[in-house]
Amino acid sequence: MRLVSFLASCWAVYSSFLLSEAGPSSGLEVFEELQSIPTSWVIDGEPSPSELVLYRIAIRQDETQARFQQHVIDISTPEHASYGQHLDYDDLTSFLSPARHVSSNIRSWLVAAGVSESNIQVDKDWINFVAPIDLAENMLNTRFYYFRHPATNTKRLRTLEYSLPPDLHEHIQMVHPTIHFGHPEPHVRSAAYSADDDADDEPIPKYGSATQLNATYCNETVSMDCLRALYGVGDFRANRTSGAKLGISGFAQSHIDYHDLALFVDKWAPYAKGANFSVVSINGGNNTQNDTENSGTEASMDIELGLTLAYNTPVTFYTTGGRGPLIPDLQQPYANTSVQEPWLEHLQFLVKLPDKDLPNVLSISYGEDEQSLPASYTKTVCNLFSQLAGRGVSVITSSGDGGPGDGCITNDGKNTTRFMPQFPSSCPWVTSVGGTYGVEPEKAVVLSGGGFSDRFARPSWQDDAVKKYLSKIGGTFEGLYNVSGRGIPDVAAQGWVNHPTFYLGYEFMNGGTSASTPTFAAIIANLNSIRMSKGKRPLGFLNPWLYDKARSGLTDITSGGSRGCYNESLSGFPSPEVIGAGWNATVGWDPVTGLGTPLFQKLRTLMD
Repeated sequence: MRLVSFLASCWAVYSSFLLSEAGPSSGLEVFEELQSIPTSWVIDGEPSPSELVLYRIAIRQDETQARFQQHVIDISTPEHASYGQHLDYDDLTSFLSPARHVSSNIRSWLVAAGVSESNIQVDKDWINFVAPIDLAENMLNTRFYYFRHPATNTKRLRTLEYSLPPDLHEHIQMVHPTIHFGHPEPHVRSAAYSADDDADDEPIPKYGSATQLNATYCNETVSMDCLRALYGVGDFRANRTSGAKLGISGFAQSHIDYHDLALFVDKWAPYAKGANFSVVSINGGNNTQNDTENSGTEASMDIELGLTLAYNTPVTFYTTGGRGPLIPDLQQPYANTSVQEPWLEHLQFLVKLPDKDLPNVLSISYGEDEQSLPASYTKTVCNLFSQLAGRGVSVITSSGDGGPGDGCITNDGKNTTRFMPQFPSSCPWVTSVGGTYGVEPEKAVVLSGGGFSDRFARPSWQDDAVKKYLSKIGGTFEGLYNVSGRGIPDVAAQGWVNHPTFYLGYEFMNGGTSASTPTFAAIIANLNSIRMSKGKRPLGFLNPWLYDKARSGLTDITSGGSRGCYNESLSGFPSPEVIGAGWNATVGWDPVTGLGTPLFQKLRTLMD
């Protein structure tokens, strides 16, 4: 921490000198800035002035976004006349294209600053341009540096502030890459694992039935049969030709090993023997096999749970990241991974897919502290999630594994003790999944992330449910959370570290809300298979339905609770301890299990 503080103070002095030397363009005003280098990042060199980078300008359209998002609510509310009338990409473009004069003014500024017309592209509510570092520094009155995250060796091309012409401030949401340092992390917890040790361990015993719950066994091991019995899926098999599709998102160099999947299926889901998945690469993402250094356990667990619980539904693994081309252009933007941003790349790719390729359900088991991202960035990404909702995609995200927070201290320079909600679960346009453990009864698991967003207001569909919870707790934890924020999570599923997983040929116990998320996503995929087999549209954005008509199709979790804000974060940094910090499960919605866990057979009767 002392090193970080020292570097931050050095940056303040050093950057003021460098910015004064940069030859700032006249008439610019600071648009966004960070007070210091984010914790755990260090300066790691300068880019070449001639290095070409793709920059993205998100156009701000508050009124248009408000109209669009109301339309998304309408088509996602079962009682509305427009329910299920999801948009294709052309409809989306027509809805969100900015006023012509706004695009023209931004484009004129770019050209006047020296950006070639051929290197500018208008894409709906985005304007993309390619420019060398020195030109971008001059037009934004800034200085770019490489920053490195020593713990993960992640490298980013970033700055701490940038400026824009004052007359464009009201029309621009953000410019990227600039001040965003975050990177999504998997919400996965594993039992102590060593390939050498596991080679001699006894195999995890298998017992149970998909139709009859064995509470004794399932309290210790959450097998596929346990999940099917607990949530009422039983022997259901999806209709492969229904048109229903399940997507699994992959970041952070996570890979899925085909051999591991085969081992899992052979032992835990023999009915799915021979099942496989497709791989779609986004910005150079790959699915390297036998990668012992980078793959991690996240993607393996996601596919093993999602593919077998939603068996017969086509599954696609969307892997984002990797290397771009040597020389960037508007079609292939990145020459190196330091300017890559997974959320934007991932979502912009998906939003543009034709209906025939678009997943109806998308499972995302990754996230990061909401505060680790600039406010303009979280708003921009959340708007993209609303666009996926408009396209009819149910986006399912994990609520995190830190209870009310991990490392409960603000990064705004004030070092205030505060709970830490996770993004993207804090975005109202996704369905956030918390964690449970045990059966008969299920209980809230201690690690389940949850709380209240500091960035996004509480949406109308959850207002009554969340207010009832807040009235119960009174002034508990007053000042540590945003009483008006979007409540997290929406629902829950099994998430303790007792899910059998195969990784690099070895079997061990895995868990976290990274297990809860593909479980819930698979159940929604099964519901879509039923609907679409009857010629109906997929469920789409779920939350208005979940908080109203579908509530009786969820098991309310009323015992257990989360804990967090210990005196050391998961990454090992000192953190202020909040004695007793955590949320308790209770009757109705709560910020640890949401509305509860799914009952497949009840939900299938409530979706018609």
